[in-house]
Amino acid sequence: MTIGLCANIAHNIANSGSNDSMAWSWGFGTMAGIYIAGGVSGGHLNPAITIMLYVFRGFPKKKILIYVVAQLIGAYIGSLVAYGIYRNCILNYLETNPEQMTDVYNSFVTDRMDGVADAASGFLTEFVATAFIGVIVLALGDDSNAPPGAGMNAFILGLIISIETMAFSASTGAALNPARDLGPRLALITLGFSRHDMFSDGWWIYGAWCATITGAIVGAILYDIAIFVGGESPINYPRNSVKRVGHKAKVRWRHRFRRRER
Repeated sequence: MTIGLCANIAHNIANSGSNDSMAWSWGFGTMAGIYIAGGVSGGHLNPAITIMLYVFRGFPKKKILIYVVAQLIGAYIGSLVAYGIYRNCILNYLETNPEQMTDVYNSFVTDRMDGVADAASGFLTEFVATAFIGVIVLALGDDSNAPPGAGMNAFILGLIISIETMAFSASTGAALNPARDLGPRLALITLGFSRHDMFSDGWWIYGAWCATITGAIVGAILYDIAIFVGGESPINYPRNSVKRVGHKAKVRWRHRFRRRER
């Protein structure tokens, strides 16, 4: 988060770098995060990926909230660090360009770009982009599908994030990750920026959260239908097992309703 946001600020406010430098910074920042945390936690870094892995690869349900909170805290702190590094630059920019607050916001949070994306196309952008990521994450972890050598997953995912940032940032800023958008919003509010500006548009929920999570899930469905042959995925559960699970669920719900009636 710190590396990616600093690249955004350098380009948007300090007139340094380029769109490509921002894309590479986000990609290799992601790669660094996965290399640092991947061996201990899996290096999800992204609530959409955590939820997808719960649904399709048996990630423990009790860990979802812990992971999502950790991801949000990381994005929040990373945003504060990036602001601290460029604080003087940001304040000087606003002093001479008070009408350009949008440049500051766009350096930290994602949004639909004026004249490029409306609500529908913005949602579709994040949906498709995160579906690609979901497919790639599952492919890299699929032992039956020629996965890369040890230690290469983070490098490949970093390249993918860079490429997707180049492809999709002109439309929405390429959130690809709910925490990447919400963390900076909360950080800016903490720093005294307008709460109304941060949450006046529903993009932060329907674009950064709903589109990315549903995109990752649909990407996983497509991968498991077309490629995956393992038994972990609900797509590949034997029909008899699905029926048994459904029957057990019905029985549990009946018992709960009967207890409430009593």
